[in-house]
Amino acid sequence: MTTSKEPLGGMPVAAAPTWTNPQVGMFALIASTYNQYGPESLPVLTEGFKHLGRRTGEDMLAHNLVGRDCSPTEWGRFTHQLMDLTGMYVYEEIIATDEVYEFVVPAKVWPYHEPFEYLKAPSEACDICADWDRGCLETVSPRIVMTQPECSGRGDDVCRWRYELVPGGH
Repeated sequence: MTTSKEPLGGMPVAAAPTWTNPQVGMFALIASTYNQYGPESLPVLTEGFKHLGRRTGEDMLAHNLVGRDCSPTEWGRFTHQLMDLTGMYVYEEIIATDEVYEFVVPAKVWPYHEPFEYLKAPSEACDICADWDRGCLETVSPRIVMTQPECSGRGDDVCRWRYELVPGGH
């Protein structure tokens, strides 16, 4: 029986956050499915992530992590906490009102270029991951619609998230 506190392999997993965080895991799942089954897998992945988001939204509400019918700015600032968990620490608020919240992450600090390329993730991978968020919003605050008009994973200079109140919502 080993009693050493040294990590196996000599390096703690936490020292390699680019490869060990949940976002990379989602990219790996999407890339693996896409590379095995092709473009026909994209609608299934999209619906699967939205479904997971709806269930996650229920849990967020049950644990009072975010308020039901929160504003776009309340939701957007809440997502910054989630981004911190996945290694995106640098972002800039662009708009913060009761109707619209928008922020950007510059491509040069987006931490996923290497795994995205290595995994051969399709350009739709970021949108599919965002479908988890969209599913959460369908449950938490259905009048908020999320868009990603720009995305590093698609080759843009920034990742831009926009949350906007719309009549009728989803």
